[in-house]
Amino acid sequence: MTMPVTKASAVLCLAVFPLAGCATLWGQSVGGAQTLKLGQTGHYGPVDLTPIAVDEDSRCPVGTKCIWAGQVRVKVLVEPAGANHAVFATLGRPMGVDGGTLLVEQVTPARTSTRQTPPSHYRFTIRYTAPAR
Repeated sequence: MTMPVTKASAVLCLAVFPLAGCATLWGQSVGGAQTLKLGQTGHYGPVDLTPIAVDEDSRCPVGTKCIWAGQVRVKVLVEPAGANHAVFATLGRPMGVDGGTLLVEQVTPARTSTRQTPPSHYRFTIRYTAPAR
């Protein structure tokens, strides 16, 4: 059985599809993780987050044995609707930011013992979970 397509139903579909796409993109950017390089801004709904500097990378180099796994701390610019400020986020440690939670989930590339990682090579997978309403 086929349904006739009227002019009104075609117009309704054209009006609804763009709105559905916006709703999907909005939901992904608020709770989803984004991989960013230094200076690149991720849009997470109520806040924009930009990793701006590597403060510390003391991870154990690949191929070596360490007593301590080390850590990565990255300075992140937080830009809510109002005032900007910077925070220091540590890999794997959730922190409260503007009522939500910021988490640096992954940092690449892995550290090596043979050479220093240039700042432009770093990539940070960052997740921001907005506060519940």
